[in-house]
Amino acid sequence: MSGIYIHIPFCKQACFYCDFHFSTSLKKKDELINCLVSEIKLRKNELNTDVIQTIYFGGGTPSLLQLSDIDRIIDVVYDNYEVIANPEITLEANPGAIDSNHFESYKEAGVTRVSLGIQSFNDVHLKALGRIHDSSEAKKGIEIAMRHFDEVNLDLMYALPHQTLDEAIDDAKTATSFYTQHLSFYHLTIEPNTFFFKHPPKLPLDDESAEMQETIEGILSQHGYEHYETSAFAKPKSQCQHNLNYWQFGDYLGIG
Repeated sequence: MSGIYIHIPFCKQACFYCDFHFSTSLKKKDELINCLVSEIKLRKNELNTDVIQTIYFGGGTPSLLQLSDIDRIIDVVYDNYEVIANPEITLEANPGAIDSNHFESYKEAGVTRVSLGIQSFNDVHLKALGRIHDSSEAKKGIEIAMRHFDEVNLDLMYALPHQTLDEAIDDAKTATSFYTQHLSFYHLTIEPNTFFFKHPPKLPLDDESAEMQETIEGILSQHGYEHYETSAFAKPKSQCQHNLNYWQFGDYLGIG
């Protein structure tokens, strides 16, 4: 079994920690979609006779695309690869760039799973990270996603600038209160070519961030989440299959 990762390099603005390739302009969106379609066709022989089990739209902010864009990409995958019945199709979304109509249309296109980039429920920390949404928008986005999808992941971060242990605990408890099937908690790292690299923020000490990690993992365990991959936690039978493909077999094709 194999998976396909499709990179959608558009965002409304740069987050201060992000070192991924992206553009804040959608002017060349159609050109980019055409290139993705061509690349999907050209690279089909790389997977030989493998069957596609997962399709993952990452970014960037894939939720900035229209239904027609997602539909076209999924269709070209089906046209050029052997795909299992009912594959896991994940789409990353920013709470500041979604609405209910978008999610309904993505589901119609075949998306089965949504991953929301929450990062924190603390408005001070969201602003410090350069996020475009606030806590209320994050919570509203989760509620919208859960109305349309059974499989929803929340991405959060810890060891944020000036973050305390109590604040990290609050984020973990708030995340578990939504009862989504999947959670991801990432340790903030400072990468080259980012705003934080050029303007280093004051971060928790190593011992403090280690305590945050252990405490968060304990809270998630108490709420029934299994720690099955470096930063991923899932309820029983709700592991992200794309994650499992990559971490167990290192077997996926990156497009874009």
